Order: sequence, then structure tokens, then C-alpha cells
Amino acid sequence: MADNVAPRYICFLCKRKFGSAALLTKHKQLSELHRRNLSKQEEENQQRKEELRQAVAAVKRQVQEVEVSLSKLEAPDEALESQRTSLDLKCRQVMAEYGQVQEKLEINRHQQLCERLAGSADGGSPPWMLTGAHETSVGRLLMSAGAASWQGNKEVQEDRFLTDVELQAPGGQRIIGVLVFDGHSGSLCVDIMMDWLPRNLQKCLSAKPTLTEEHLKQAVTEACVLTDDEFLNKAREREALDGTTMILCLIWPDEGLRGESQPKSKNRLLVANLGDSRAVLGRQQAGRLGAVRLSDDHKPGRPDEQRRIESNGGVVDMQGVWRVFTPGPATFGGRSLLWGLAVSRAFGDLLMKEPQRYGCTGCTGALVSAMPEITMYDLNANEDRFLVLACDGVWDVLDDEEAVLVCAEHKTADLAAHALIRRAFELGSDDNLTAVVIAWQTGDKADDNKKPRLD
Repeated sequence: MADNVAPRYICFLCKRKFGSAALLTKHKQLSELHRRNLSKQEEENQQRKEELRQAVAAVKRQVQEVEVSLSKLEAPDEALESQRTSLDLKCRQVMAEYGQVQEKLEINRHQQLCERLAGSADGGSPPWMLTGAHETSVGRLLMSAGAASWQGNKEVQEDRFLTDVELQAPGGQRIIGVLVFDGHSGSLCVDIMMDWLPRNLQKCLSAKPTLTEEHLKQAVTEACVLTDDEFLNKAREREALDGTTMILCLIWPDEGLRGESQPKSKNRLLVANLGDSRAVLGRQQAGRLGAVRLSDDHKPGRPDEQRRIESNGGVVDMQGVWRVFTPGPATFGGRSLLWGLAVSRAFGDLLMKEPQRYGCTGCTGALVSAMPEITMYDLNANEDRFLVLACDGVWDVLDDEEAVLVCAEHKTADLAAHALIRRAFELGSDDNLTAVVIAWQTGDKADDNKKPRLD
């Protein structure tokens, strides 16, 4: 009997019922009532978020005051210890509510974006997604990639991710991958990279005679440089300052690619980095879960990066964080600019790639590079439990070990990714927040009806 019940089309926000899905969609796209209710809901959530932000700051100050008092005592004080424990609990509770309110804001924001696009002449999918998931296999490894992305406290969302990169090597071998991009100075570069970089990865890989470790590294490097060159051509036409960082992971079965003199492993990882997003592996050894960093952040203050920048005429200075600057003003887009950036490698960033073209004297080369750093890693499915790729908004407030422990509390990759960005927001990150978590298990342990688990 239940099968004969007509579906109900309800706008719960406006408390109205509709006779069809088309009418409900039209209401969401065109109704003035719906627009007002959305605005009211957004205002209420923003107000509550600010109240909670202030409450978190107040509790943290109280915790600090108690800790200062305890540090001055020569003997333990049970009352103060109890007060600190109580304040710690209260702080965690308020921070959790703070994250919960932000999650409502993120969901509403994305729903509104989808509705606007659906009602526009062009239609189409939104440029960014809140979540993503992809399950696949490579060799005998069953894999699950889960992603989560929040705009956070920034005015725009410039992060992007891909969980379903698939490449074919010259010998027919299958290579799978995930990507995290963190755009800056606009979304033009990051949106283009989503389309162009996977295409160029396949193009450069197909040009190799065979799949070897060296050929794969060459193909990734060539694809990054080629894609950057292609974007810079567009940036010159539009006088665009946009750029983006990248963290890429490729996984493939090892079939003796390193030569007979070296031992085989069942699967290999390639991690390629441009900028300050990061790849961190969760590894279980001797009964303890630890973190293994597989990339090195490209900050202007890193000694080798600073030497490269200064040898090309750039300036590295600490202004809140380490930044690379042009040595003098440049004329760009009809304006005189003294431009700076908090990363030393990225796609795009035309003015930092070609400052001399725009009248910046003293520069002899690019201040920001599109040359990726590449790490190869033998994947041990018995000890290596999962891989985290995340933008700097996560790593600004969580260290590698903390991030791994947050993920390990959750059974699946998608839940872990969501928990990680929510935790980063609760800890005070003001940046866009994006994380992709990859979990795996070998074919002999795989259950066809279940995702690979982190536990």
C-alpha cells in the first residue's frame, strides 16, 4: 500500500507543499518568500556563529588563567585541577557547536549555489562540491577516496578537489589518483586546472615508451610545466593574477619498474607537490599509529626556496608569515602593484612568474616556480592505513600527528575527511578547508559489500 502513496514535495524552510518536483524547484528558484526565508536563516546562523566564536575565545582565556595559576603553585591544587577539567570539557562542547553551525551554513550556501545555477540560462554543475567519494581498485588493492570541502570564514571558495583521476600507462597499466587544489587571487586558475591538468597528465604519460618510475616522474613534471605554460597564455590575455597550489597522489601496481636489483612492492605511491598543501600518511607500527609526511611545504622562508627566489631578484620577508615579493612595483592591469605571495611554488601567478615583463626591474627570472617536487613511496598495505591530502587551511591549525589521529577515529574515508575539516574549523582556521582521505585494503581482505576502512 505504501508504494501507492504519492511522493510529497515540501519546502521545509517555507513550510509549503507542492504538487510536483518541478513546482518545488520553481519555488526555490523564483519565490520571494523562499529568498527572504533563506536570508533570515543565514542571518540567524551567522549571528549564532559569532556568539559561539566569542564563547570559545572566552573559555580559552579562562583555561589559560587557570593554567597560569597552577604553574605558580608548588603543590597540586585539586580545586584548580577540577576547574581546568571542567573548562576543557566546556570548551570542547562549545567548539563542537561552533562547527555544527558552520556546517549548516556550508550546506545552505551550497544548496543556494546549486539552485541559482539550475535556474540560470547556462545551468550546469557548481564549480566546487561539499563532499566527494570514489571507490575503485588498482592491482589487488581495493581503494576508497573520500573528500570534504568548506568555504569557512573566507568570502569565496577557491579550493577544489578530484577523487577520480584515472590514467592509462603506455603498456596499458592503470594508474589512479586524487588531487587537491588551493586557489588564490581568484578562481580562474583553479577551475582551469581541474580540466587541463588531468588531460595533460595523460598526454605526457602516453608520450613515454614504457611505464617506468623515471618516465612517470618525467610525465608528471612535464604535465605541470605544460599546464602552467598554457594557463599563463590565458592569464596574459586577461591580465589575471590568479594562481593555485596542488597536491597530487598517483597509485599504481609495481611491476618491477625500478629494476631487478631492487625489491618489489605490491603498490607504489607518487606524491607531487606545488605549494603548501600537504600529503601525510597514517602508518601503524609496533601497535602505534604515527604520521609520515610525504611532501615538503613550499614556503618562501624555506632555505632552498629563499635562495632560489633571491638569486632571481626577488625579496623574501616575514610579514605575519614568510612571503615572496617583487623587488619593486610592477604595472599590471593598469595599476602599479608591489605584489607578494605566501607560497613559493604554484600554478599561475603571472606577475610572480614574469615580473620583468611588467616593468619590475631587478628580476632575472621567475620568483614562483611551477616545478613540482616528487616523492615515491612503497605502499605497505599491512602497516600503511590511509593517506591524507589537505590544503594549508587544515595544516595551519593541526600538525601531522593530530590530523592522523582525527582521521583514525572514523571508519571510512569520507567520514574522516569531513571530521578533519570540521576539526580544523573548530580550532580557528579562517581559510578555505579541503581534505581528501584515501583508505585501502588488499583483495584477500576485501569484502565486496563494504568500503575499505581506516580502523
